Amino acid sequence: MLLTLYDMFNTTISLGGGGPLSAKMILGLWQRLPWGPGPLRGSAGGILSLCTIVMWVVLLWAGWTLVFLPVADAVVRTSDGEPADLIARIYFTGFTLFTLGLGDYRPDGAVWQILTALCVGTGFLSVTMSATYLVPMLSAAAQKRAIASVIASLGDTPEEIVINGWRDGNLLSLGTRLASLSSQIAGTAASHLSYPILHTFNTPEEGRAMPVQIAKLNEALLLVEHGVTPDSRPAALDVFSARRALTDFFEHAGQSGSNAADDVPPTPDLARVAEAGIPTVSPENFESAISQQREVRSRAYGMLQNSGWSLPDALDR
Repeated sequence: MLLTLYDMFNTTISLGGGGPLSAKMILGLWQRLPWGPGPLRGSAGGILSLCTIVMWVVLLWAGWTLVFLPVADAVVRTSDGEPADLIARIYFTGFTLFTLGLGDYRPDGAVWQILTALCVGTGFLSVTMSATYLVPMLSAAAQKRAIASVIASLGDTPEEIVINGWRDGNLLSLGTRLASLSSQIAGTAASHLSYPILHTFNTPEEGRAMPVQIAKLNEALLLVEHGVTPDSRPAALDVFSARRALTDFFEHAGQSGSNAADDVPPTPDLARVAEAGIPTVSPENFESAISQQREVRSRAYGMLQNSGWSLPDALDR
């Protein structure tokens, strides 16, 4: 019972992430069930949230039942004072934990009356903490989808994001969008620390799927950082803020069960960017620079794979 309360506290109102029980259960189910393409893709977050709350309910109920079980006259029948049997104690604990009881069974003695009051308190506490857990988490999940939609509006591929941001001979407009996205992505990264289950809230629509869009944005940013000539890039601070936000996102979301991939995506198409009239570095220099970014690219690819998406969904290649 105490372990369950500790797990609830760490999961719902602590900034340290999930508790020892819920975190392991969520990670185990996430890794073993088919959340890829299919009807479960958009339901994983809701299903795992429900499983977490059901686990807390079952463990609290079992814990309080064990508290009232050892002493024969801890719980008696109100009508005749006879000690309750096992089934009756389970029934008494359940009604006491989640309601105020029906009065057909009662605790016998001051100690058991006090423990019954504590049982009622933990029941109300569990309801409050569950609401505290669900409401901000659902808000953070909605924010993730909103950010993904904004990234999707920039272009269908990494190359298109860079090309669409080229205006009047510079990428300043793209830098403005990157600066706006940076704070939002950083906020979502922080939410992953508080709610490790957040990465399971997926969607069947790739335009609103964070793993798809964040992988695409990462490749576009690599094109800007290493493919476009320095005098044509957005403001250095805008690029740095976007890179820092993405790095934090991969780090915090990775702690929630998204492992880096063993491989990396194909190199972005620098020639397509050059054909649009954007000054670029030589292909050799670009290949050399991209080869040094294997870690961040493998993290993005791993997040994509672990969420059931493929490279064509994000990069169109």
